[in-house]
Amino acid sequence: MAVANNEVQVEWSSSDSVSVTSESNQTSDAFSFTATAFAGMITLKADNAGTPASGDTIDFYLLPTCGDPDGDGSDEYPNDDSDGLFLAQLDTNANDPAIASVTIPVTKGGKLYAKSNAASNSITVSACINEKTAS
Repeated sequence: MAVANNEVQVEWSSSDSVSVTSESNQTSDAFSFTATAFAGMITLKADNAGTPASGDTIDFYLLPTCGDPDGDGSDEYPNDDSDGLFLAQLDTNANDPAIASVTIPVTKGGKLYAKSNAASNSITVSACINEKTAS
């Protein structure tokens, strides 16, 4: 059995990054895992657009899907941080840019939800997934 590493870029309206304004949020486009994926990690990045201040953090959540629970023809996802899986909080006041890699469950796919806790600064977020596949 051969094992491979595949990179999956998380996109935000077809862009590799998005600016999250203070006290707001952004949800990524849907991404999919390869059918032969058996493990995954995600690298999260937060880059403060201004001079970082105390409280300039971003919370990241995974909004996973296992498919179509009610058979209506489309995959369904949790809506936001209240239903998603918490991944990490990145503090741009401690490190700018702030970067973390965490293990994620391999499902059919998902979306990434980024929630800003900053009082005034916008923070640019991006992410990529490394999936291990078997063949």
